[in-house]
Amino acid sequence: MRPFNRTFEHEPRGRGTWVPEPGRQGFTLVELCVVLVVIGVLASIAIPNYVLMTTRAKESKVKENCHCLQLAVELHATGNNGIYSADDAGSIAANIVPLLPRQQPLRNPFTAANTEPVQGAAATAGQCGYQALAPMGVNTGYSITGYGRSAVIITVTGGV
Repeated sequence: MRPFNRTFEHEPRGRGTWVPEPGRQGFTLVELCVVLVVIGVLASIAIPNYVLMTTRAKESKVKENCHCLQLAVELHATGNNGIYSADDAGSIAANIVPLLPRQQPLRNPFTAANTEPVQGAAATAGQCGYQALAPMGVNTGYSITGYGRSAVIITVTGGV
């Protein structure tokens, strides 16, 4: 195989254009295959790392949602003589959601739906669950759980 010689023809204004050696056009099949293999190897390294980073970012958002929920629950208790909101759906909607940012349910990062907090312990990806702790019938504490991609990633308790 002959060496690949590059020659440049100069235009009047000094900009050069590349002209291939006569009889030689483009790249060989082997050169193209090598480039595709290199791109494939780089993609096989990058894609799993990207997926892991997006999952970690979503789980971080779940922790943030749990913290916002905790602040709202504590704010409600401060205004109600230390009594925390009940954990039924109606009480959460009436007492807790208005104290959350934008006065609406928090966004679940895994489903992109505004559904948080949920009643009871979190059980599916992205959920933030709220449970009132009521020893002797008075809501004097709470438990907030955050569920990541496949397990509970945070549990916050207060009061009691």
